[in-house]
Amino acid sequence: DSLRRRFAPRSSQVSSALDCTHMPIEHDIVETFEITGRGAVVVISEITEHGVGKPHKVEVVTPKGEVISTEAFKEWLLRRQPTPIENEAYMLKDLHKKDIPPGSRLRFVE
Repeated sequence: DSLRRRFAPRSSQVSSALDCTHMPIEHDIVETFEITGRGAVVVISEITEHGVGKPHKVEVVTPKGEVISTEAFKEWLLRRQPTPIENEAYMLKDLHKKDIPPGSRLRFVE
């Protein structure tokens, strides 16, 4: 019993551990391009568990620390250079390529 009390996590340790699991996840934007009439698309190098066809709340974090909030819709981007490469791409609502400087990151906030 005294051993259990000595090694049991304190409530502050538990809440700190839980807070870490709910931190927003950021991804490097490796490419940005514009689709005429639709807006900006950003490509990230990681594969996430976000679903296709539903809006995701995101923030674009620029190298200067500016944060632009918007919704993103996941698409798959398949390239054939000499071997097929599949990456996730996100159409960003109401943004254009000029709004996203090189070195920006995509942060999921949901």
